[in-house]
Amino acid sequence: MPDSSSAKPRIYSVHPAHPFLETLAHAILGGQVTPGRAPATPLDIAATTLLLPTRRATRALQDAFLAASPARAALLPRLKPIAEGDDDVSLLTSAADPGPASADALACPASVSALERQLALTSLVLRWSQTMRAPRDGGTAHEGRAPFAAAGAETPAQAANLARELASLMDMVETENVTLTGLADLVEQSEFSEHWQKTLTFLEIVTQWWPAHLEAIGAISPADRRNRLILAQAASLKKMNPSAPII
Repeated sequence: MPDSSSAKPRIYSVHPAHPFLETLAHAILGGQVTPGRAPATPLDIAATTLLLPTRRATRALQDAFLAASPARAALLPRLKPIAEGDDDVSLLTSAADPGPASADALACPASVSALERQLALTSLVLRWSQTMRAPRDGGTAHEGRAPFAAAGAETPAQAANLARELASLMDMVETENVTLTGLADLVEQSEFSEHWQKTLTFLEIVTQWWPAHLEAIGAISPADRRNRLILAQAASLKKMNPSAPII
């Protein structure tokens, strides 16, 4: 996808058969990605910023650059993880040293901590399980809910395990910028419909109860906050128009 103002491409891909980080390091050192001389000079390389998804990827790319460099010591690009943990604002806003954090980033609501989310989801799982087992009108279980009586958790330890699974599911869904709406239409009436209905009822914890909890405490989920910060940083970079390459 060439840039309208330059013949040099703006988007590259690495063949699946090639090691990604090693190929990227060689391409940058050879001047194939960043503008300037080929091979790139040490100053060209040092002025380049690479945004990576995790700190592990950052460390791995450091090793790839050192292995690809012909010298025993080399200037590395500025390698920064996009967002991880509670310091995601500083990681994002320092990506290219644009100065103070953007207004959108600073206005982004706080996210719940991992511990707070784990405790809240564990409580919701226990509450859901109790609701499924609660008697009604003198009966032994909610009418029509007998298939669900064995679902959920009977102990806090079981609830904690289910809470971790729900947290992972929410992170995965929100990272992909999708929602869990429309789940009921995914499976047609079949031999699996009873099990699927049980699953849908359990997932009300994350489709209904959890959003209500976040609204009540005025917070957002970690993955949602990371997405908002990434979009805010992308908008800031467009306005800033940095002179050095950002990959």
